[in-house]
Amino acid sequence: MSGHSHGHQDDQGFEPGEGRIAAGRAGRLLEPARLVTQLSEADLARLLAVRGDEDIIELGSGAGFYTDRMAALTTGTVYGLDIQPEMHEFYRSRGLPANVRLMTGDVRHLDLPPASVDVACSISTWHESDGVIDFAGLARALRSSGRLVVVDWRRDADSDEHGPPMAIRLTKEEVAAVLAPCFLVTSTENLGENMFAVTATRRDPPGGRAPA
Repeated sequence: MSGHSHGHQDDQGFEPGEGRIAAGRAGRLLEPARLVTQLSEADLARLLAVRGDEDIIELGSGAGFYTDRMAALTTGTVYGLDIQPEMHEFYRSRGLPANVRLMTGDVRHLDLPPASVDVACSISTWHESDGVIDFAGLARALRSSGRLVVVDWRRDADSDEHGPPMAIRLTKEEVAAVLAPCFLVTSTENLGENMFAVTATRRDPPGGRAPA
């Protein structure tokens, strides 16, 4: 996902002056500890709630840590969208699952085919764009009653030992509010000590057309 100018703790692999991980330190995104400090495989499967044949897009796929796990949950296509081509190069270098397709793009200006995916998700990357997302473009890309899952770092977490500084984090209430024009929020919850999750469905206006 795209980043704005934010200071960050470089020892965690974040790019100085940015809210995103430096591509040169992409290997840090593959640390198994993310399944404890961020999102477990069990919670990923629960939140995605796929039957097993859906097409999924991950907004900010990075090195593919969670993309790989999504690919194991569906026979459909999993699209990994990231603004940094270097992240895609790193991901390809370690091998892509057969059903993963990588796309370079900016979440603030999405150019995705209409009605092309069933589920969109963002894991630990929503804050990188200050929550500025092309919601209408995302809603158009989702099929009827398509779902969105957002998992990110809580601002009210007890500790900032992991993840981005508190100043650039959002709350689940803030995320739910900005989704409202294009999505119907179906649940909000805290995950572990550090994260929150918001799930929503695309609003289907009269006539079944996606928001313009």
